[in-house]
Amino acid sequence: MHDTNITISAPIGRDLQGQTRAPGHLVYEALYTAILDRRLAPSTRLSKETLGRIFSVSTGTVQRALSRLAEEGAVELAPNQVASIARPCERHARELLEARLMIESQAIRLIGNRLTRGQLDDLRAMVERQRQCLAAGDHAGLIDQANRFHLRLAEHSGNPWLPDFLAKLLRRAALSIALSRSRAYSEAACDEHQAVVEALAAGDAERASQLMGRHLNNLFARLRFTPPPTEDLRAAFQGKLDSVQRRRA
Repeated sequence: MHDTNITISAPIGRDLQGQTRAPGHLVYEALYTAILDRRLAPSTRLSKETLGRIFSVSTGTVQRALSRLAEEGAVELAPNQVASIARPCERHARELLEARLMIESQAIRLIGNRLTRGQLDDLRAMVERQRQCLAAGDHAGLIDQANRFHLRLAEHSGNPWLPDFLAKLLRRAALSIALSRSRAYSEAACDEHQAVVEALAAGDAERASQLMGRHLNNLFARLRFTPPPTEDLRAAFQGKLDSVQRRRA
């Protein structure tokens, strides 16, 4: 297990713009960002008492933040046990992938060929900011910029429901990507985003949709999943005892 390691970037009770925020939301956001920034690794134990002292809040407030993260698959909560950062889950990541494929591919088809030059330039600038984050080693910033790109495309679809649905998926997908500890967003991912933009610029929404599907599948393929620890003692030794006995003979 790892130790809790969290840095608070803004005073408790206020966000970076000085606006009042609920303590539970601040704890949630701080933990969420620490996971994205890879300051909290999978299996890190999250003591409510320790977190309460770090953030100067009650353990009940911490519990609410942990419960919210558990709902998103980022934290493991078991009765009478200390919470911990979740291990990457392939099933959870694949379910997110399938949902994103349905929403994002359709969103791009709805865009068609009606993007203005200014909108296309804005998308290109978003890809450039991703490359800058990649060069700076800003992992959390890179995921944030990539998510903004995907969300902006959904906004251009003209269907106001799609961005709302996608925003929730993107937050969960960001956690899944961060927990995998892999370089899912790489130079290749930036190139894939660029290719989608240029297909839209050419007025070929169908090709852009196909490129988005390929990008999302490639993103999933770059994730790394480690098997969960074995808790079944019988399964741990299944088929192994015969070889041990032969060596002792």
